[in-house]
Amino acid sequence: MRAVVEQSEFRLVIPSQTRYLNLVTGLAKRAALVSGLDDPTAAKVSIAVDEAVTNVIMHAYGGADDKSVELEIRFTGLALEIHIWHTGHGIRQDQVHLPDPKEYVKHPRKGGLGLLLMSRFMDEVRFEDNADRSECCMIKKLA
Repeated sequence: MRAVVEQSEFRLVIPSQTRYLNLVTGLAKRAALVSGLDDPTAAKVSIAVDEAVTNVIMHAYGGADDKSVELEIRFTGLALEIHIWHTGHGIRQDQVHLPDPKEYVKHPRKGGLGLLLMSRFMDEVRFEDNADRSECCMIKKLA
């Protein structure tokens, strides 16, 4: 059974600190459940959000803990959209190169699978790097 959710949105701003990841991932999972996604799919949405926010903290901000990460969750009726904004070093769509999982297994290393997981767990993942802030938009279509 799919929940009926009118189009709505809400925002959360957190400090760029990994200790807030549980809050963000819990919120993402709950939002996915409220939108009507099943528990395994909601868990995948949560993992994708964890990867995206971790990338912002560790790569865009270089681990600096005095910045902020803004999340907006949108319920559109057709999809769950998660927008993540930051003012750190961004990535453009044309800079995204997903690793080959077979090569990764042959030559394992720490890290490097976040973008692949995001792209596998979500229906769309887009990046935009603007002068004032950068965005990662992830979309999970509702059945």
